[in-house]
Amino acid sequence: MNVKNTQLVKFVFNYIKPRIKLFIISFLFLIGLSLISLLPPYVTKLAFDEGIMMKNLSILTKYVLILVVIYILKSIFNYLSSALFTIVSQNTLFEIKKDLTNHIMKLPLEFFSNSESGYIVSRFGEVDSLSPLFSMQSFKLILSIFEFIGAMVIMFLMNVKLTIILVLIIPVFYLITKTFETTFGKLTSQTMEKAATFHGKFQQSVSGVEEIKRMNLEDKETEKINKINKDYVKSSIKYSILLSVGSEAIILLSSIVSVLLLYIGGKGVLQESLSIGTYMAFVGYFGKLYAPVINWNLSMFTFKPAFVALDRIKDFFLKYPQESETSDKIKINEINNIEMKNVTFRYPDGKENVLNNFNLKTKRGDKLLLKGPNGSGKSTIIRLILGLYGNYDGEILINSIELKNLSKRSLRSRISIVSQKIFLFNDTIENNIKIVGDVSEEKYETALKKSGLKQFIDNLPLKDKTLVGENGVKLSGGEIQKVAIARALIKSDSSDLFIFDEAAAHLDKETRELIKTFIGTELCEKICIIIDHSDYFNDICNRTINLMLKQNSWSEQNV
Repeated sequence: MNVKNTQLVKFVFNYIKPRIKLFIISFLFLIGLSLISLLPPYVTKLAFDEGIMMKNLSILTKYVLILVVIYILKSIFNYLSSALFTIVSQNTLFEIKKDLTNHIMKLPLEFFSNSESGYIVSRFGEVDSLSPLFSMQSFKLILSIFEFIGAMVIMFLMNVKLTIILVLIIPVFYLITKTFETTFGKLTSQTMEKAATFHGKFQQSVSGVEEIKRMNLEDKETEKINKINKDYVKSSIKYSILLSVGSEAIILLSSIVSVLLLYIGGKGVLQESLSIGTYMAFVGYFGKLYAPVINWNLSMFTFKPAFVALDRIKDFFLKYPQESETSDKIKINEINNIEMKNVTFRYPDGKENVLNNFNLKTKRGDKLLLKGPNGSGKSTIIRLILGLYGNYDGEILINSIELKNLSKRSLRSRISIVSQKIFLFNDTIENNIKIVGDVSEEKYETALKKSGLKQFIDNLPLKDKTLVGENGVKLSGGEIQKVAIARALIKSDSSDLFIFDEAAAHLDKETRELIKTFIGTELCEKICIIIDHSDYFNDICNRTINLMLKQNSWSEQNV
């Protein structure tokens, strides 16, 4: 077994291990099932030779009753092993999906910046391709080796010559499989990747359909999607053709062998060198001998997609590491001051620095206004303070501790954000506000009033139980902003840093005044960083930083 396969086995075993007892019990039932399955052909032989051919009804009746008992036991063992394996397999797949979900949610922002959401969702869906690996059929396949050995031994005892003829044909099955294996594996991986790319592009287009319609780009986008889909379809056709050719070659060979058995066995019966009972037993054991061979060879086509998916999922865990949140990271209970020292930063796929030797220092009670044209680095500063990007030069200090040494979860728990680009889930207004944490009804009602949402909600038929649609599509820009403000209000007691990223961009004058009052009164002891193009917040901010795009520089003004 090579290193790659060893890693895959370890990966799978780590998920089966918690249910190892249940797995062993179900495996024992399968062993019992395999042993029982070897009995019917031999009992059938005895029924023919000692009962039918000897015209002995009592002997025939005895063997028929034995067969009935065997088939009842076989059904019981089959049911029990199937039920137990279903429990093991479904729980194993659940654990893989759970870990993959957790892993994706904790990936750094760089990953999502470079990956389409549809591509990520498609990769997640590949977990379902693992089902064959954890099904009872996969373990029956392993146990069929015992059936194969048992059947071969019994057949040798009954007729050596006929058994040798049947066994000598088995290597041909292996040669057929080996011929297709490498090409099929590569084609499977390519098809999965093209499927993920197609789903990524399609979801991206659906998400931006409003913008596509505004710019009259429906035909152009459709052409792009169809081109990607065509590549996927071509790969799928090649995959299906190769699958059909390989499968049919194996099935054809097995059919030819069964005809060969009919001829040689029938000839032996006619020449009286083979009893009719022995021939019937050979027909029964032929299935036991060749079924494992056929299934093992066909399994290459059945299980190869599962192994490819397993390899891709394992690599996904290894290739894209999570944000580091180890036990040695320092947890903080409050934010008293923030300092950025000579910070230089560029995005992973960027050619130029967004920030060059940038400095910032702020403490409790400060109201800091960030101004500057689009692309000058205002939102980048916020992302860096949130710890969303760690590939910066210089120092970012929170309470005089380097941000890279802090627990990001504890840091972000002390920060509230009112952003221009807030994301809303397809849920009720209430749940979209309360998503930030447990909150009392009193605080919730207060947040609705202070954010300006109360009057809007009272005019809705379902009040705050109204669904907002995907990403708030049923709400206006101003209403979405108010939801963001309500979220921040709920966290006002537990947060030390409040960030307002173009928070007043879509709001009416009355709501903007509410925000201004909120910042000046309830947040007077907090750190507030406000990004705004206008001069609206100038009078409540004690410091202003102007970022210049062309010079990639900055200037600070204290009030």
